[in-house]
Amino acid sequence: MIYRAYAADTNKLLSLPETGMGYQVIEATMPTLAKRRFVAYNAELLVDLDEDLSKNKGIIKRNYVAAINEARDFPGTTASITLVAKSLITESRIIASSKVSEKHRHKGSTGAKDNPQEAANGSDVFVRLSAYENDRRVDAINKRLIPGTYATTDGDYKDCVFYKDDPVDRYALPNDEEIKWAFFVRPTKVDKLRRGVVQPAFRHDGGGLEVLFDDGTSNGTYFEKREYGK
Repeated sequence: MIYRAYAADTNKLLSLPETGMGYQVIEATMPTLAKRRFVAYNAELLVDLDEDLSKNKGIIKRNYVAAINEARDFPGTTASITLVAKSLITESRIIASSKVSEKHRHKGSTGAKDNPQEAANGSDVFVRLSAYENDRRVDAINKRLIPGTYATTDGDYKDCVFYKDDPVDRYALPNDEEIKWAFFVRPTKVDKLRRGVVQPAFRHDGGGLEVLFDDGTSNGTYFEKREYGK
């Protein structure tokens, strides 16, 4: 089942960190008092993870706007929305050697969330990839990423484009929508980040580099939006 979030649900989702770049895996209490898991896309569309996710995300891929318009209002209680531990959705899979050599993917046993924070150097650029031009994790007014937002490195983004890799598989995204946008940020030296390698999930291999900004980035750090690959 696919649901449309109420404004209160969206606000709650935006107050919580992401599970990975562009999505959250959550649990919520339904009217029957049963708890169910969902994948939240752009803090506004929720897909039942305990049903056939592959069928539901196919509907979204065909027409995201239509999916929102046709979705039912989310019946779960806003207060009950909590994140599902990322460790519960990762999969045991060894990335193919061909992807490492031909697509310049990376091997690594830890994602960004499992690594310590470090200070940004004030010059490195990071890129948030998204299927949505109105990506809600990008604060276009204050020119920043909001807390709990994932991105990748500028170098890994360029590798993904140059080697004609599939960003959905490289960053192990649960949605099969085409990545259309790239949002560029240059954190200041006061900003903190955590680096890691995307772990396999949702039948995707991962192997891209990921960066988590637990506290978001400072005002004025988001400086450009481009079409993916341009």
